[in-house]
Amino acid sequence: MEKNMKENFEKMKGRVFDSLCDTDLERINYELAKIDEATLVSGVGGSSVVSTYASRILNEKNGVITRSVEPRDFNYLNLIGYKNVLACSYSGNNYGVTLTLLNNLKHYLLASKENDTDGITNLTYCCKDSEKSFISLAATLIPCSILLNYYLDNDQEKIMDSIHSYDYSFDTICSTYEIFSGLETSSASKFLESTMVESGIGVPIVHDKYSYCHGRSTLSTTSNNIAIYFNLNTDLDKLLISELPKYYKDVILLDADNSCLSEYTLLVRCMYLTKYIAEKQYKDLSGVDYNPIVKKLYKYNGKL
Repeated sequence: MEKNMKENFEKMKGRVFDSLCDTDLERINYELAKIDEATLVSGVGGSSVVSTYASRILNEKNGVITRSVEPRDFNYLNLIGYKNVLACSYSGNNYGVTLTLLNNLKHYLLASKENDTDGITNLTYCCKDSEKSFISLAATLIPCSILLNYYLDNDQEKIMDSIHSYDYSFDTICSTYEIFSGLETSSASKFLESTMVESGIGVPIVHDKYSYCHGRSTLSTTSNNIAIYFNLNTDLDKLLISELPKYYKDVILLDADNSCLSEYTLLVRCMYLTKYIAEKQYKDLSGVDYNPIVKKLYKYNGKL
């Protein structure tokens, strides 16, 4: 991949704006509103962030039971009780989509290209200026924007206001990044975790905040770690934030609230956080020097 991270960040907001302008949002909103029963949502790689966010949007907006799963899970998951599946994929035709749709549920596909397989309701968004990047930036943010637009009843101004650069200043040298998250910030934490792993810019561990209270704190006393904390200002947040600086090299606070719009903004902030970490290491999120095994594994389509 070309090393063009700076360009992709500069173009990210414009790509989202163009997609919202060029996509048939009325049709997508109409189809999403028809999802009124228990739904599985699936995506892999960068699209797993989209599927996590879509699961939350449908649960809160439509009032239905949702669950975000990986494509491989469909080989082992009991589908009884679920009526729909929403596959999230930038290309719309990878093996993960095929696995997701090998069942008798009603099929939806949120993608940048249509899939002509029978029985699929295509929710297709426009991406005229395609992003060339190992780590999905606009390719992740655009479908999340489409979903947030549905949640906000077409209030696109709030979406665009949430997209801007964020600055950071801390020493990134550490053993591990410990990410303090929960259900309400799971899309943002998933982006952080997957981006750090896929780009090799850090070793991440994601903690549920309450689980951290039950034994997950030992690592901070044996390693030189940095904490990334999603702060909703609850009593538990206040307690942890007061204690964590004693045990971590640094604590990066990212303020949020329990809303879909807040998590979208948090996702943008996490994108700029990974950009900062990458730049401090003279690495490029768009042009990752990846493991050669990727060429053997990426298009695997055998038994799972």
